Amino acid sequence: MIIIVDTNILVSACILTNNKISEILLDPSPSLKLISCYYAFAELFKHQEKIVKLAKQPADQVSIILYTLLRQIEFYNESIIQEDYWAKADQLTAGVDAKDISFVALALQKAGTLWTGDKKLTNHLKAEGFNQVINTAESYEILGTRQ
Repeated sequence: MIIIVDTNILVSACILTNNKISEILLDPSPSLKLISCYYAFAELFKHQEKIVKLAKQPADQVSIILYTLLRQIEFYNESIIQEDYWAKADQLTAGVDAKDISFVALALQKAGTLWTGDKKLTNHLKAEGFNQVINTAESYEILGTRQ
């Protein structure tokens, strides 16, 4: 199963390192392929100070956590996404956060499932008939955790 990891999932895993999100990302099932867009890096750098503050950890510790998480994910340059998938993703994300277009386009191109903590985005995409999206609660059921 291909899972496209949205930036807010990565942020959550950095802030709360001992939760199920972190567990899934750090020890994914062998049947999972975790991927994301390079755009996630830009968003992580943009919100770096906020992440460190919310994590209540020193910046160097948050960097180590983030590095460990990022090693589990294969990142794709958005230039590999075909134009028709960009167009479809643009339609699907119209009226929501335009910053999520690359994650939706990658999910379409790779026939994967977008994992996002953005409830507004999840509800909007499902209302548009895009069922290749799961929220964090659904991820626990679908992706599971190792005991």
